[in-house]
Amino acid sequence: MICIEANNEMKYKLLIGNNFIFGNPKNVYYKNSQLFGIDVDKDGPYINTEVFDINGSKIVEIKKNNLLLCNSKLNKKVLRRDHLLIMDKNGEIIVESRVFDKDTIIISGKFIVNEVELTITQNYILLPDGKRIMHSKVKADNNSLIITENGIILKNNFMVSPL
Repeated sequence: MICIEANNEMKYKLLIGNNFIFGNPKNVYYKNSQLFGIDVDKDGPYINTEVFDINGSKIVEIKKNNLLLCNSKLNKKVLRRDHLLIMDKNGEIIVESRVFDKDTIIISGKFIVNEVELTITQNYILLPDGKRIMHSKVKADNNSLIITENGIILKNNFMVSPL
């Protein structure tokens, strides 16, 4: 069942690492770097993202769940609007976006930020220091989110400390 808000925008939720984000989350950040953006159109929720390797080279680019760029060393396992799956030669997920029940988007992958790897699996978010984030429930209310060492919070609540 698809829910429509009063402004005719489809309601959707995000599932990342066994963390539920309700209320149309927009962008997800880590360390002030955007990991991916999410939005919705008549066909359901979709992802926009750029994925980089440890050297800072762009290896994947996705817009509206359409694969625009994929490094030739990666394996394009699934390329559908409702399911994208890109893996490396070892079978590790580089990025996956799957729409479930038309109103839930599940995203996982490996994201390099400031030369460290943040891994989002279907079970948890693995921070570079080994800490796992899971079982959070956040209401986004059309806002962006930031993944912190203390969990997932609304980006507008995140205070950057002065240098």
